Amino acid sequence: MRYSVLNGGKRIRPLLTLATCHMVGADEREGIIPACAVELVHCYSLIHDDLPCLDNDETRRSKPTCHKKFGEAVALLAGDALLTLAFGVVAEMKDASKAHRILQELAHAAGTSGMVGGQVLEMMAGQEEMTLPILESIHIQKTGQLIKTSCLAGAVAGASDATQQAKVIKFGEYLGFAFQIVDDILDGNGYLRFMGAHEAGEKAAELVASAKREIAAFGNYEKLDKIADFVLTRLR
Repeated sequence: MRYSVLNGGKRIRPLLTLATCHMVGADEREGIIPACAVELVHCYSLIHDDLPCLDNDETRRSKPTCHKKFGEAVALLAGDALLTLAFGVVAEMKDASKAHRILQELAHAAGTSGMVGGQVLEMMAGQEEMTLPILESIHIQKTGQLIKTSCLAGAVAGASDATQQAKVIKFGEYLGFAFQIVDDILDGNGYLRFMGAHEAGEKAAELVASAKREIAAFGNYEKLDKIADFVLTRLR
């Protein structure tokens, strides 16, 4: 578990949680617990994605994947344990109403309406039956839901109101979609099956611009704004 969680990475999702918490006017420390939780969920998903039954990847971040280092059985259990730990961590929040809301959102993002559902949809579609609408649905579920939830968790932890949370949700949806398109461009697959890299890059830039418009009315949006810009700088 430690090998996979502490093996580097950009930490985009927990940074989004902390930046959103700051943006709604709260102390970033209020977002530490949900920030840890979303990263634990993300790391669990990477362990399972790398397994031979799914993507069968042997390296991640220039190191052996969890199953190559410790064996498939241990990797499977490590992923299960990280997902379980994520919910246990949130349950330790002092404010029960905030914890309840974040637990609901995490369950939605990780389950059949989110990451698991998106993975199954990808498996069912296969390479031959893949269309752009199906691919976009997969991206929204596999990647977009957890990124959106990372933002929303910060807003909830920061005691934001419903109007603010609606803006944060839209920001997260746009950014999550853009993030996956950029990944596709860097990996040379996904979106590039249906359009050129330049066109896909323009689509990602439009989504990031839409995301930034959603938070423009907040007073402390600069940190979140910089993270949104970073998504596009990965193409440079």
